[in-house]
Amino acid sequence: MHILIFGIPLYEGMAGSVRVRNLILPISQKIGGNISNVYFSLQAENCGIPESNQALEIKLNFMSFNSIFNYLKSSFHFITSHFSKNEENIFYLYETPDLKTIFPLIYAKIIGYKIVVDIVEDNSLAESIGGFVNRVRIKSGAFFLRNIQFMIDLNLVISSQLKELIISVNKDLSKILYIPVTMDIGKYPMKNQPTKFANRIFYGGSFGKKDGLESLVIAFEKVCESYPEVKLILTGKGENKADFEHIMDLIQNSVYNSRIEYKGFLSSAEYHETLNSCDIFCVIRNNSDAANTGFPSKLAEFLATGKAVIVSRVGDVPTFLKDKVNALLIQPGSIQELVMSIKFLLDNPHKIDQIGEKGREVALKSFNNLVESEKLYRKLLTL
Repeated sequence: MHILIFGIPLYEGMAGSVRVRNLILPISQKIGGNISNVYFSLQAENCGIPESNQALEIKLNFMSFNSIFNYLKSSFHFITSHFSKNEENIFYLYETPDLKTIFPLIYAKIIGYKIVVDIVEDNSLAESIGGFVNRVRIKSGAFFLRNIQFMIDLNLVISSQLKELIISVNKDLSKILYIPVTMDIGKYPMKNQPTKFANRIFYGGSFGKKDGLESLVIAFEKVCESYPEVKLILTGKGENKADFEHIMDLIQNSVYNSRIEYKGFLSSAEYHETLNSCDIFCVIRNNSDAANTGFPSKLAEFLATGKAVIVSRVGDVPTFLKDKVNALLIQPGSIQELVMSIKFLLDNPHKIDQIGEKGREVALKSFNNLVESEKLYRKLLTL
């Protein structure tokens, strides 16, 4: 079996890269490392991914005809040159097919690849759209997802809501596989010392409207009034420039901005080191359709740290977690409940460990990448 990962870098990158890496690398060991990768430069974040004949970096500018032509030419050539005539070939596309990826997908299908699409959100519900080109790309994704199911051999879905969406346009249940967020437990060793004092709150991910970061900044300011040593650590980046700049302006204008640290995009090693150094994790969302249809991408990793996680009650979250048992669940968009939850953990640091231990058990039981990867591998063998 040969698997071509298309769209995102496999070995470094943001949440999408982590999801695909957690699922594909265990499979890679089974198939002798027969993995190739086409990724867009914007997804790589200049993390120093080494050059390889098994990987192709694409720099695409939709406003340039030459850029589009070179993209299609080089991606088609890569897809062709890595096709193996003696084994099954899988074209694995992260996110829904859109104007940027539809033509390589069609070409891969024509020459004999099986098409696997990993769906993590419903583009028709997108809140953070950005400029005209990005708007067209997102809207085309909503159209293609519903209208090219005849070309797709397997839909991976990250939530039960997305599963129902695909069922509505594809009645063949054998072509739908539910795989939630995953984590690699080896990245999160059990800590040896109990938490006696907590002051580092962490959020990592995108900075889009659905993520509710404005509520977190406001809640943090209220907490700061009574807790002089508390700090907020942020990593990741915005889904579009306007949303990101709005959050950065809130932070800059905050009277407590000296206690908010934005680390930007981190390499995998830096990211795991930062996670393991923090005390309280926030997975917050607003109450939008977009938030309720997806699944918080960082939840599994935060639970795996063995520290307490504050998470909004959106989508499938209450299916896996119970309030004050293995996480602190709050109503989406509720600043008051977020403030109360943070203060509760700061006042009761032993609860960080008690709740965190149960949360880690959930991560091992429900979000273990080795289990989910094996599930995917068995499915790929039947395509």
